[in-house]
Amino acid sequence: MSHIDQVKDDVLAHPLHRACELELVSAVDGRSEVRFPVNDFTTNPQGALHGGIVYALMDVACFFAAISKLPSDQHAVTIETHSSVLRAASQGEQIIIRAHVDRLGRTLAAMRAEAYALNAQQQERLIATGSVTKAIIQTVIA
Repeated sequence: MSHIDQVKDDVLAHPLHRACELELVSAVDGRSEVRFPVNDFTTNPQGALHGGIVYALMDVACFFAAISKLPSDQHAVTIETHSSVLRAASQGEQIIIRAHVDRLGRTLAAMRAEAYALNAQQQERLIATGSVTKAIIQTVIA
């Protein structure tokens, strides 16, 4: 069983991720892709995708990218994030977040992510960018 398989179900079962209908599309060799719909839960009062959701799920995408490169006795925890929302996404659109590991060291991993809105014609437009730094720690087995 891969490291991704070991953690995927637990991560996707988190109440926030379930409410966002988050789906892991892929996570391999330091790259990941997740997707979710812009729905009633993920919108702000104006009906656009909430920036906090983008921030939170970019972090998740970066986690999957990092975990795909780590052995099963290591885990990645966030120590720093930055995100820039470039434009709005509307209810009914799908959001795709693609993340990749820029550098994986002994104690830190640096990742970047881009979020795209996918409209009804399956056209992508960049809506946000971000970076995440994670500390690499030893997994604690209870």
